[in-house]
Amino acid sequence: MGAQALMARAFAGPLSRHFGGNPADALRLRAGVEAWRADLRASVAAKVGEQLAWDEASDEAFAADLGDSGFLAVRLLGLLADRAELDWPATVPPLLELDRDWREAAAAKFARSRYGQLLACTIWLPGDYPVTFRVPMPDGETAEFGSVGVLHDQLRWLNQRTFQADADVLAGWRDNAAPAGGEFVAAAQRGLAAMTAAAAFAQQARLPLVVTLP
Repeated sequence: MGAQALMARAFAGPLSRHFGGNPADALRLRAGVEAWRADLRASVAAKVGEQLAWDEASDEAFAADLGDSGFLAVRLLGLLADRAELDWPATVPPLLELDRDWREAAAAKFARSRYGQLLACTIWLPGDYPVTFRVPMPDGETAEFGSVGVLHDQLRWLNQRTFQADADVLAGWRDNAAPAGGEFVAAAQRGLAAMTAAAAFAQQARLPLVVTLP
């Protein structure tokens, strides 16, 4: 069970489709995903669990490529937007973990960040709750989970605080180049645009959103 990608990708849709990859495998995995969700709902606070409802049989889905560095760059943008004293880099670093400020913020679980769910998570489930939780995904790999509603708000706030781009400009940025080690601003714009589009779709459709890394 595992999605394959040549570059980072944001996928909004049923988790059985994300992990299955094709309709036949998605159908085969659906019951397992629904059982995993039932266990998850029972393990979290009631106010969170009651929001973890979506249609695993839905035909709706949305995917957006983030390039090699778009997701990394937009997460770094979120860190920098909180820290006016930090300079923006010219290029995207190879790993966020090499940055001291990132390591310090991660050690504190991004608790002071306005964009904590963008920075900490790689999967967001339907709902609007401020907490995150680290649990296994349906394929057994552990990930940090957040909520689609909070992620959508944080991406909107990040755009307002940095580029203040309208919808047409954001749509154009999805074609920006985002190679590994490429220009930071272009990659951050691509990541912001792709994640915003995916989060908006996921919120409207009440479906999960997952980022798959290369």
